[in-house]
Amino acid sequence: MTHRNKITLADVARLAKVSCSAAGKVLNGGSDSIRVGESARLRILQAAKELDYVPNMAASILAGGDSRLIGILLDSGYSYRYQCLLRAIEKACATQGVRILTSFTHDNIQNLEDSYRMFQRYGVTGVICAAHDYPGMKEDFRRRFEHAQDIVYMEKPDIPDRPYVTTDRTAALTKMIAGAKAKGCRKIGMLSGNRIWQTERMLWDEFHAAMKANGLEANPDYLFEYQNEMNEVCTIRQQIDEACEKMILPNRPDFLFVDDGEHAAVLLDRMHHHGIHIPLCGGDANSLFAALEIPSFDPCYDKIADGLLSKILDPSLRYTPLTIEATAGEL
Repeated sequence: MTHRNKITLADVARLAKVSCSAAGKVLNGGSDSIRVGESARLRILQAAKELDYVPNMAASILAGGDSRLIGILLDSGYSYRYQCLLRAIEKACATQGVRILTSFTHDNIQNLEDSYRMFQRYGVTGVICAAHDYPGMKEDFRRRFEHAQDIVYMEKPDIPDRPYVTTDRTAALTKMIAGAKAKGCRKIGMLSGNRIWQTERMLWDEFHAAMKANGLEANPDYLFEYQNEMNEVCTIRQQIDEACEKMILPNRPDFLFVDDGEHAAVLLDRMHHHGIHIPLCGGDANSLFAALEIPSFDPCYDKIADGLLSKILDPSLRYTPLTIEATAGEL
């Protein structure tokens, strides 16, 4: 059995008829003092392709180049939203010639830190973190990550002066409520996650602001937050049954905002069981909403991903405030 000798940078340079430093500049990055013309660059890329040359990541970094890798820390407990965000980030990275390393964790700061250190060993350009809002662990998270300068957060972290991209649903909620109000609805309510989570507290604030913008007051009788969300044995069916028992059946709202598709689908089933119908609107653009003919906001995942990536790749943008507004479309 024969073994092919490992292709070196010198082999690529020889085939492309350029110097090793020129080949290294194109394939591994390096000093800005090295200039490579377009025709030479194309020859180098073609030679690398013909020889199946694999750039050495360590050599690239030592040469002052960019690893073209970013790390992504995601919470495995919120599959659909983060699946969409991950897909959008991968799409944005592909257009920039960037590759991603992904790590999932849930409710475990030690695992989060270990993954972050692993990313650093790979020489990532930066890290996107969407797994940092853990109730009761904020002090521990801050202690472990307050000095990390290469992380951009999805939503504002509990660490001062850290770069982040935030989202806002106020305008979309305002349009939704205006549409419901125009149809005669006044008992407008919402099902949401427990406000132990930052994103759910934000949603409640946005909903109240949207109601006020329409000249209405949010009535607590029509608002319900799912309990026991940190208890994995509490199923969506159990959460919806509790919502029906404690809020929907006693108070009969005439319009409901249900942020995610899974809860909306189960709610439709339970309302059918109880013989009631309440118009719904969703918020995470889950394909379930379209299948169930329920209108949903567009969280603009592509814009969120572009914003996060731009802060990683362009340090001059890192600390510029960026808010992505969800759009309501035709509700």
